[in-house]
Amino acid sequence: MNSWQRLVFYLVLNVLVSACTILTILYFWDRAHQPADLKAAGTLPATLPAAILATPTSAPTPLPPTPLAGKPPDLIHIDNVFGVGNLNDEVVALKRVGEGELDLTGWKLSGGHGGDFVFPALTLFKDGSVQVHTGAGANTVVDLYWGRDGPVWQAGDTVKLVDNQGRLWATFKIPE
Repeated sequence: MNSWQRLVFYLVLNVLVSACTILTILYFWDRAHQPADLKAAGTLPATLPAAILATPTSAPTPLPPTPLAGKPPDLIHIDNVFGVGNLNDEVVALKRVGEGELDLTGWKLSGGHGGDFVFPALTLFKDGSVQVHTGAGANTVVDLYWGRDGPVWQAGDTVKLVDNQGRLWATFKIPE
C-alpha cells in the first residue's frame, strides 16, 4: 500500500471514529437532559398530535373536592410569570406538586388583560411542569402557546388557575 492509499485509509477511519464518538456523546447528553417526567415514561417526540395528548393511558387521579373554607390542597403551583409586559418573553410557569396525574383539560389561566387561556388536552404527572407562552408558537408537551398579539400580564396582576368547574387551585401575584 503506497503512502497516498494509507493516508486515505486513515482519513476515512478518522471520520468514522469521530462520527461514532459524536453520536454516542449526543445520545448520552440527550438522555441526561430530558425532563424527569419524560425519563420515567420513555422518550417522546418534541411535539405530539392533539389526539395522542387527549388519549389517557390510565384514568387520571380524581380531584379532591375544594375545601369550603381555607386554602385548596396543593396539586399545582404557579411558579412564576416571566417577561411581564413583553410579548416575546412573557410566560407563566406551572408545576405539578401533588401525587399522581392531574388532567388540566379545560382549566383556565385568568386575571390578565387579554381574556382567559384555556388549556388543551394535557395531563401533568408528579413533578411535571408546563409553560404557557403569551405569544404564538407550536404547542409541545412542556410549552403551550396562547397566540396573543400583545402582552397579557402587568405588574400587580394576580394570575389565577381555575379548573373546568370554576374552582380556584392556584394564584400568583406578579410583583410590582
